[in-house]
Amino acid sequence: MPAPKGHAPYPGCETGGRPKKYTAEFIENEADKFLEWMNDPKSMWYEDFALSRGYDPDQLSLWAKENEKFSGVYKRSKAWQKSLLVRGGLLNKFNSAITTLVLTNTTGWSSKQESKISGDAVNPLSFILQNVDGKTKDLIDDCNAE
Repeated sequence: MPAPKGHAPYPGCETGGRPKKYTAEFIENEADKFLEWMNDPKSMWYEDFALSRGYDPDQLSLWAKENEKFSGVYKRSKAWQKSLLVRGGLLNKFNSAITTLVLTNTTGWSSKQESKISGDAVNPLSFILQNVDGKTKDLIDDCNAE
């Protein structure tokens, strides 16, 4: 409900709409706390920071979109997370299956091999015939030349 006629807007509603729950100052303070949290050797998963602070982990990406300082820290947290997982995986400190799962889902890496050969799966002979088509005459001509 808007302010009564002639009444000054309520604090935080000067531009209209619902007041923001988190101020720019609060978000920047959280960016500093996030950096401190990443330096703690017990810190493991970047979303745990949000949970330990009492808000939804999705809030991190929302703040990254609206605050430049937090955006830098959020990008750094993703690189920190990837580095932590890779090092832990290489040193066999972490379960390889969960490390692979997390890296696949958070970094876009893939553990599958893609085939370089293309062709028709229903009729695999068609691929060979397409490549040979028109060249069999050359094979006969080469034999006759000798």
